[in-house]
Amino acid sequence: MRLGLESPAVARDLRLALVGFGNVGRRFAERLRGPYGRALGEAGARARVTGIATARHGIAVDPAGLPLGRALRLAAAGDSLARLHRGRPVPDVPAFIRRVPADVLVELTPLDPRSGRPAIDHVRQALERGLHVVTANKGPVAFALGSLRRLAARRGVLFLHEGAVMDGTPVFNLKERCLRGARVLSFRGTLNSTTSLVLSRMEQGRSASRALAEAQRLGIAEADPTHDLEGWDAAVKGCALANALMGGSVRPDQVRRRGIAGLSSADARRALRRGTRLRLVVRGERRDGGVRVRVAPERVPLGDPLSGSGPDAALVLETDLMGEVGIYEGGGTVDQTAYAILSDLLEIAGRG
Repeated sequence: MRLGLESPAVARDLRLALVGFGNVGRRFAERLRGPYGRALGEAGARARVTGIATARHGIAVDPAGLPLGRALRLAAAGDSLARLHRGRPVPDVPAFIRRVPADVLVELTPLDPRSGRPAIDHVRQALERGLHVVTANKGPVAFALGSLRRLAARRGVLFLHEGAVMDGTPVFNLKERCLRGARVLSFRGTLNSTTSLVLSRMEQGRSASRALAEAQRLGIAEADPTHDLEGWDAAVKGCALANALMGGSVRPDQVRRRGIAGLSSADARRALRRGTRLRLVVRGERRDGGVRVRVAPERVPLGDPLSGSGPDAALVLETDLMGEVGIYEGGGTVDQTAYAILSDLLEIAGRG
């Protein structure tokens, strides 16, 4: 017998199934083989990806764990992940969620700002099966947070969504862990990186089209940036915040919404000469016994937390017990969103 020495903890398997394998999913997979895997290992979890389901690159399941390096190379080349599949074919995502051997579903599909689907359906099916769910998709939080939380509680699993707003910046964890007992009375934020970058470049005299092209090259804006420019993305994020932080039940179609279409470089430069910056601002407040959200361009005074340049994001909460509390993210990228997935998985790993 060896005295004075403790046996090292035995890492437990944490089997991950990914739905969606775009920029965020791939960055997460890259880092899971390095720093993310080490962080989870220190938390007592040996993570392996047992399945990936995509719309464009097919579906692959391997109970022993997929070779992530090969999966990344296949996706980058536009080839099908089905070449890595083991077992009988999986025809679609619902069948994948039913059959994949997993402990956690990581939902990373694109946002539909008008319905939140199919992400809501993916999350609900996984929770009903008894899987933990982690998502960076703001749709389920904006459209179905209450019902999904209740379902997760009944099944004894976690539904986590730190990456839904402000990438990996701890917005929801800030309220959950650091502002316990405090009531959020209102919030205001610049939450859409595309419009912030476009307006910043317009201040410098660039046209909106050139600024948008830069945002697309940086991977900040989608190939179709309509949802960003028309304020839909910001509206969905505002609903997610209102529902998660303020107990609201606001849907995106209830948001008073105006995007940045029609604003010119001359408008942006004029605002800057007057000591302000044009920014697309999301506001939420308690009113008439409920929570209201609105989105519109505003002239934000220089020095205000929301007056950052480029793709910076900021959120200011007004609370009853702590006054104003602000949080800032400098230049959000896919790296921060991938980190949010790790953060939520560490929460799950900590449950033992």
